[in-house]
Amino acid sequence: MRHIDQLPETADVVVIGAGIVGCASAFFLSRTGRSPVVIERSDAVASATTSVSAHAIRCQFAEPENITQTTESLDIYENFRNVIGDPSAQIDLTQNGYLFASTDEADLAPFRDRVARQQSLGVTDVELLSGDDIRYRFPWMSDEIVVGSFRQRDGWIDSGLAANHFLDASGAPIALETAVTAVETSANRVTGVLTSSGRIVTSTVVLAAGPFSPDISPEPLPVARWRRHRIIVEADERIPQDAPMTIDANTGAHWRPHAGGALMAWAQPETDRPATWPVERDESWPDLILRSDRGIGRLCPFWNEITPDLTPDRYLFTAGQYTVTPDHKPLIGPANDIEGLYLNTGYSGHGIMGSPSGSRLLADVLAGSVRSADNPFHPGRFAAGTKPPDVEKIVL
Repeated sequence: MRHIDQLPETADVVVIGAGIVGCASAFFLSRTGRSPVVIERSDAVASATTSVSAHAIRCQFAEPENITQTTESLDIYENFRNVIGDPSAQIDLTQNGYLFASTDEADLAPFRDRVARQQSLGVTDVELLSGDDIRYRFPWMSDEIVVGSFRQRDGWIDSGLAANHFLDASGAPIALETAVTAVETSANRVTGVLTSSGRIVTSTVVLAAGPFSPDISPEPLPVARWRRHRIIVEADERIPQDAPMTIDANTGAHWRPHAGGALMAWAQPETDRPATWPVERDESWPDLILRSDRGIGRLCPFWNEITPDLTPDRYLFTAGQYTVTPDHKPLIGPANDIEGLYLNTGYSGHGIMGSPSGSRLLADVLAGSVRSADNPFHPGRFAAGTKPPDVEKIVL
C-alpha cells in the first residue's frame, strides 16, 4: 500500500473514503486506466463503517437490479485472487448460507412467491423450506418455525482484508488521517478537494465516504443515516459453527458464527444519528437482542441457555450506520448538479454485498461505457431536493 504524507498538487481522480466501497472504487478505476488518489479521515483502511459491519453477502433479493449486483459481487469474491491478480490474497469467504425463517403461517404464501421470483430472476439455487426441512438441516432451530428460505452460496467475508487487497491491487496512493473539508467547485464543476492536509487540484471526485458523504457533498444527497448495533460474542462450544446467517423474518434479529462464537445484529428502525465517529451506542440494546422475547433466542432456543451468562466482558458491542436512500438502493454515477462529482454511496446496509459490482459499474460509467439509461442506480433517478427516507422500515 502506497501511504503518502504529502498530498500531490493535482490528481486524475480523487476518491474520498477508504472503506470497502472507496477501495473497490480505486481498484476498478485503475482497471479502466484512471490514476486515483484516495483520501481517508481515519488512521487505517476500512476502520470505520466497514469495520463494524456484519461482513455478509447474499443474493436473496426481490428486485432484479439488486440480484444482478450482488450476484456479480459474490462472483468477484469467489474468484477474488484472479480478479485482483494476487494468488496469495485471502478474504476468508465462508459460504455457510443465508436462512430466513418465520413462525407465522401467514408468511407461507409470501415466502413461496418470493422464492419463485428469485428463481425466475436467476437465483436458481435458493430453496423454499418447510419448518421440518429447516429443523432437519439445522436441529437447533425452534419447533415454532413454519417456513423459510435458504441459499447455500450466500455467506460472509473479512471485508477489512478485502478492502486492503482492493486498494493494494489498485496501486493508488492513500493519504490517511486526512479529512476532506470541501469539494471545491466553480460554475457547477469540480475544481479541487480541500483537506486538512492541503488542496488537490482535480476535475473528478468519487465520493465514497458512506455516512459522511452528505456532509462532504457540495450538493444535497437523498441519504439518511440510520444507527445499527452489533455484538460479537466470544467463543462458546454451544454455538454451532456450521450454522448459516440466521434471520428472524418476523423481527429482524439475526446472527451467524464468528471465530468460535457469533456475530449478531438487529435491523430495527432506530433514531437517526449524525455521522460522528464512533457512533454513540444505545446501552439498552444488548438486553433487547440477547434476552427479550423478540431477540436472538426466539428462533434458536440454544441461545436462551447462553445469554443469561453473557456479561459485557464476554462480547464486543459496537454501533455503526447505514446510509439509506429513498428506495434503499445505492447512488452510483454522476451527481445531479455538479459536473465531475461521482457518487458511490447510499448502499442502505448492503455495502459489503454491493461494493464490488457497484464500483465496477461506477468505473464503467466514468469511462463512458455505460449510459445513464442502463444504470439502475443512477443518482438522477431522484429529483433535486429529494428528502431522505424516514426511519420506518426494517432493512436486512
